[in-house]
Amino acid sequence: MGFVRDIFIAQIFGAGLVADAFFVAFAIPSMIRRLLTEGALTSAFIPVYSDEREQRGESAARRFSGAIGLVLAGSLVLICVLGVVFAGPLVTALAPGFTRAAEKLGLTTRLTQVMFPFLFFIGLSAIATGVLNAARRFFLPALAPVIQNLAMIAALLAAGGRVDAETAVFWLAWSVVIGGALQLLVQIPLLVKLQIAPLLGNPWRVPGVGRCLTLMGPAAFGAAILQINVLVDRWLASFLAEGSISYLYYANRLVQFPHGILSLAVTAAAFPVLSDRAAQRRHGGAEGSSGRDTLIQAGRLTLFITLPATMGLMALARPIMEVLFERGAFGPEASAASAAALRAYAVGLVFFGIVRLMAAAFHARLDTRYPVRCANWSVLAHIVLSVILMVPLGYIGLALSTSLASALNAYLLYLGIRNTGEWPGEELGRSAKQLFLASVLMGAFIYFVNGIVWPPQAGSIVQGAALFGEIVLGAAVFLLLCKWIAPEMSAFWQGIFRRRAGRQG
Repeated sequence: MGFVRDIFIAQIFGAGLVADAFFVAFAIPSMIRRLLTEGALTSAFIPVYSDEREQRGESAARRFSGAIGLVLAGSLVLICVLGVVFAGPLVTALAPGFTRAAEKLGLTTRLTQVMFPFLFFIGLSAIATGVLNAARRFFLPALAPVIQNLAMIAALLAAGGRVDAETAVFWLAWSVVIGGALQLLVQIPLLVKLQIAPLLGNPWRVPGVGRCLTLMGPAAFGAAILQINVLVDRWLASFLAEGSISYLYYANRLVQFPHGILSLAVTAAAFPVLSDRAAQRRHGGAEGSSGRDTLIQAGRLTLFITLPATMGLMALARPIMEVLFERGAFGPEASAASAAALRAYAVGLVFFGIVRLMAAAFHARLDTRYPVRCANWSVLAHIVLSVILMVPLGYIGLALSTSLASALNAYLLYLGIRNTGEWPGEELGRSAKQLFLASVLMGAFIYFVNGIVWPPQAGSIVQGAALFGEIVLGAAVFLLLCKWIAPEMSAFWQGIFRRRAGRQG
């Protein structure tokens, strides 16, 4: 649904002034969300919640989640008020290049003011998601963002062709806030049904609150490193030619598809298990229990998803952009430019997933400080590389620097985790080599096939069918190559299928 939303955005706004203004305005509350809620809160909340449940029982865990919810709600109200009042300086600080165009700066400021309350609803939604994930309920929290996309799509459909672009973008901005509220509301019935809804109480008298808030500080930076790097890209891109921010946005959205839907889902499922086992070890239960097996499975799944996705996105970047976005105000030049940014972002896809998994392993052990030190070096490297690479490569250099900085972050996290005895470096290293070779061969094959069969002048339906066929063919080739090159992955999948069959039986 996010893709459908972005297709409509591209069709109505293209890659010009209005699109740039919306993407920057939406990025401001989204960045704070990543830092304070989805990044910091989830990383700190689930391990402490598991600890409270293991040590004091379910009722104590519910009081803890209610107390954290009250603290978060109060903080978010204050942040939203400040964000609305100081929206102008915020936009100037985060997109200083916009000061050269008064119309773009003013539009971005007004859109930011409209969308800031979104942060309040999405922050409380993160509490509900954390509680449900800790209870091994993943489907509804993962489905909740679809509701926001549906709200945005409804606004775009209502506005398309009926109002001018500037009016339409404000309809879109209000739909962001409405969608955020609906994300929170849709999760409440399940919390009540499972009898795990947070219990409200005095936050300062509830055990675990202080520890959670202490952990949130470092976790805010460490878990949101990818988003910070993307924001740096937008900051620097504001100095480049008009449309550069939009090119980076559309490219990043395509990279987020395998990362957000699949590799992050793997980490989301593994994190509560790692947190529970770490809590059991801290309190003397399940002696010898380790998260190593969970990390092996999660790591292999992440590699199995991200490595072929990297090669596939690089090989089919241009046709993907043409099929998804090239219509209306989004023309061939925008497709070519966004495809170039996509290839640069795709280089870092595997590192984006591995970084989140390794950070989760640290957070499960209530260690949020080491990941943030790694993130500090990564951000510094990203800024330096961005300034260096944007001179010869423009916006492509910004995307490439994000990938390289993420690779550095993954390496630094590995240095810190390899001596803990839990990180399965040998097993995952062997799988990575095998899957990398299979992915490269698949990518080369599908690039060659695309050069032969792609119909550049055909309609969107024909091109869509051709792209779908190429993706299916690439997936089939990759699975066949895995059978020969990566026998460990074949055995891994067979083990999953056997376990599923055993449960069904």
